[in-house]
Amino acid sequence: MSFSSIIRSIRTFFTDPPPVSSLAEVVPGLNVVEGVITVDEPLRSPVRGENCVAYFYESYLVSSGGRSPQPMIHRLRQAEVYGPFTLEMDGGALSVVPRRPGRFTREDHQSLARQYNGANFHGVEKIIAPGAQVRVRGRMRLVNGQPVLKMSLMTVLNKQVAARGVVADRKQRRKRRK
Repeated sequence: MSFSSIIRSIRTFFTDPPPVSSLAEVVPGLNVVEGVITVDEPLRSPVRGENCVAYFYESYLVSSGGRSPQPMIHRLRQAEVYGPFTLEMDGGALSVVPRRPGRFTREDHQSLARQYNGANFHGVEKIIAPGAQVRVRGRMRLVNGQPVLKMSLMTVLNKQVAARGVVADRKQRRKRRK
């Protein structure tokens, strides 16, 4: 075996399959799929309490003073939390289960805020809301005859394609009720 064929084999091994947007094209094993997120039971984001499928949380303290004129930033906690969701695709829906769901909750955020009471505590979140168009990488297998994707990576392609499933924004929910 030549050196170039070994390099080609390694590149082929580590590259992902091309993304698919049809349920008929999803096969058992590694897949990269695209679709729109819907969710039956959304997560609640820890800072603003919004409905979401996933959130990325970071809390930190900003301390000023000392010898340096620049404020010091001390990171307290970081968390990535994913919930199970359904990916709407051409030809049907695909159930997606996160590989590592995460365990950080709103109560954990409030506990940190109470512990570091004062103006120097900051909690920041980024959410992935229902209705977002995403690309998901993971391994698909059949569970009770239904395809289930165990997600390892998610990329947001478009933040809000349609207001499908649960409406992420409180103002939109109020407008929808009226």
